[in-house]
Amino acid sequence: MRDGPCGAVLLAIARAKLLDEILPSLPREQIYTARMIANAMAIAARELGSDLAAAEQEMRQRVAALYRDTGLADAPPDVDTEGMERRLAADIRAGRFDTAEQPLLDLLRWRVGQRLLLANPKLVQGKKEAR
Repeated sequence: MRDGPCGAVLLAIARAKLLDEILPSLPREQIYTARMIANAMAIAARELGSDLAAAEQEMRQRVAALYRDTGLADAPPDVDTEGMERRLAADIRAGRFDTAEQPLLDLLRWRVGQRLLLANPKLVQGKKEAR
């Protein structure tokens, strides 16, 4: 049983204290470093609050569908997402998707969007509002 806030909440509290109380008193040459730390804390908090396992499973399904739908029978093996992305990148470089640009672009746009949701959700929000 947990007694107290979860890791994501603790990171958010620590980040707020860093930005609101510590940052204003730092020398100018340390402000950039403090902002980098605060950004890393925000990303870590979003990762803790997200379902990374579900996102990886969806990535596997989308990559398998891309290979299947484009007629490439030998889809990447069921490995971790990083290994699957390396294989996909190698196949892109080898020209295996040259005749299936749109499905590939759709997958890549989705993947970048997923990464941006963790790294910089304000950017994704701005794109949605601009449409």
